[in-house]
Amino acid sequence: MCDCPRLCDETCCELELERICYEEMERESMAYFYESQREIQRYLKRIQQLENALTANGISIPEDD
Repeated sequence: MCDCPRLCDETCCELELERICYEEMERESMAYFYESQREIQRYLKRIQQLENALTANGISIPEDD
């Protein structure tokens, strides 16, 4: 028998450990996702500022492909 509270046998304990590990992996991946999203937003803002500066100085911006 395992020492996990509220669990009936070793299989249940293994499942509980897996669940905890998956929750931690999800938490870490979401933290990475949100940080990446903030970084992308900073880059998009910077691109917009650069486009505005180019346009203000009469330099055309090429269209996206």
